[in-house]
Amino acid sequence: MRALMAIAKREWRSMFISPLAWALLAVLMAINAFMFNAALQNYVMQQVQFQAYRGMDGGQSITQWIVAPTFGNAAVLLLLLMPLITMRLLADEKRRNTWEALASSPVTPMQIVLGKYLGLLFFIATTLLLLALLPLSLYFYGSPDTGQVLSGLLGLFLVSAAFGAVGLATSSATKNPMVAAVTGFGVLLLLWIISWMGKAGGEGIEPVLNYLSIMQHYERFLMGVITSADLVYFLLVIAGGLLFARQRLLADRIAA
Repeated sequence: MRALMAIAKREWRSMFISPLAWALLAVLMAINAFMFNAALQNYVMQQVQFQAYRGMDGGQSITQWIVAPTFGNAAVLLLLLMPLITMRLLADEKRRNTWEALASSPVTPMQIVLGKYLGLLFFIATTLLLLALLPLSLYFYGSPDTGQVLSGLLGLFLVSAAFGAVGLATSSATKNPMVAAVTGFGVLLLLWIISWMGKAGGEGIEPVLNYLSIMQHYERFLMGVITSADLVYFLLVIAGGLLFARQRLLADRIAA
């Protein structure tokens, strides 16, 4: 446990030392703030128009109009940026020839994977805390649905954790960080859009593709619906990514 936490702290500190992580975080925050402001302006215009034509409040709630789209857009941005954050987790160790020293240490491959993943989760939690500041500021001006807001935050954390696990898996499979980033992005994009082929695949394959789709599960969190099936799905994706990374490191340790 002590070794695992040491790896996690080292990884978390290295992410905030890295200029790339700061640059990606700045881009993420800037684009998210722009889209939040656009959604807010659209909501205000919609409310003004509704009152002008009907003389009363109406239309979608502030949560449905602003908070849910903001969290949805944040997930798409993280899909694009997370492979760039995770690409160096294990691939960089191999590229810099520091993996041999790590492989010969008494730390097990699973401890290495869990330590690096835990450090990544600390970084993700910090990022999501910053992303949540804008939607949470709406409480000063309105009454968002707290249950739906918390559900959206939980969904965004699970989506980010799943992205991170997939990125860690692809990083374990190569010595080249850019190859890890491109491969991770390809896998995540496939899991995001795979349900689009559902109807083309026929009635037999459509439920399978819908279940494999990250987007299908995440959308229910944005609507304020939390089900055990969606929670299990994200846990399976995370476990699959971590176990794949562990097996790759075990094979590399044996080869070394």
